[in-house]
Amino acid sequence: MDSVKLESEFQNIVIEDDNLSFGLTINSIGCKSILPDEHIANSNKIKDFRHQFKKGKESDEFKLIYITNGVGYVRFENGSEIEISNGKILLINPHQKYSYYHLRDTEWKEYFMRFETDVSFNLLLHKLFPKDYSIIDIGFNEEMVRMFQRATDVVQHKLKSSHVYLSGMLFHILGLIILESNNKTLKKKDLQKIEQAKIIMNENVFMDISLQDVVKKLNLSYAQFRKNFKKYTGKTPGVYFGDLRLNKAKQLLLETSYSIKEIAFLLKFSSKEHFATKFRRTTGLSPKDFRLTRPEHKQTNL
Repeated sequence: MDSVKLESEFQNIVIEDDNLSFGLTINSIGCKSILPDEHIANSNKIKDFRHQFKKGKESDEFKLIYITNGVGYVRFENGSEIEISNGKILLINPHQKYSYYHLRDTEWKEYFMRFETDVSFNLLLHKLFPKDYSIIDIGFNEEMVRMFQRATDVVQHKLKSSHVYLSGMLFHILGLIILESNNKTLKKKDLQKIEQAKIIMNENVFMDISLQDVVKKLNLSYAQFRKNFKKYTGKTPGVYFGDLRLNKAKQLLLETSYSIKEIAFLLKFSSKEHFATKFRRTTGLSPKDFRLTRPEHKQTNL
């Protein structure tokens, strides 16, 4: 197979409350998604990097990568190629030279975070992950995706005390990696399919995607998928996906200045009225009244 080298596209985080420290500093966070042949359409200079490690990349930060789609390879200095694919976590230590790429005939998607630590936290990380780098198979995990998505939202919306919040999220992510890697053998194949479906829904909450599209991606029959999904989650796929959109609507109402009409459009409701009806039925409040529960509105009314 041919291959495409990944181009770096990092979103830098600006921490305003840097006087608050928990032994670590998160420098960048984000998501990278590359469609099959996307780079081929934009460049005629793509080469096969499979056996051209050269010097590799090197950083003075930790880098944490969670792959949710695709197949690729990573190579560290003086080492051989190692396959990395969906469900894998890649944790790279500071000053560890590496090079990686993905196969161009499949879609690639990863979530990433770069961070630095003080001495005490560095020692803790090396106890938890003693190697110079770690490739950990946690499988499909929707909670992990939601953590990365939420961390990205915190930065994009410039919420106060973001450093405190992001530090806690990183602790959560690291703990989740250890938990899932130790218990992955207990997970059934059907449950992994459900987790994969939940990730697809999470990643497409702003897209006009049907449940049939989700099932098609998983190569399952809809009847069996619906039965297993309800068995493991207690909800039908349609109810679950609807709840995801409404939870995202709550977040947008509280953390952004988008109008109610814009939020309804972003989340693919058929109309502002349809959105308002669904929202009131679920929360007991209209979108307008829910937005008034924001802290600044409460302070104004004191």
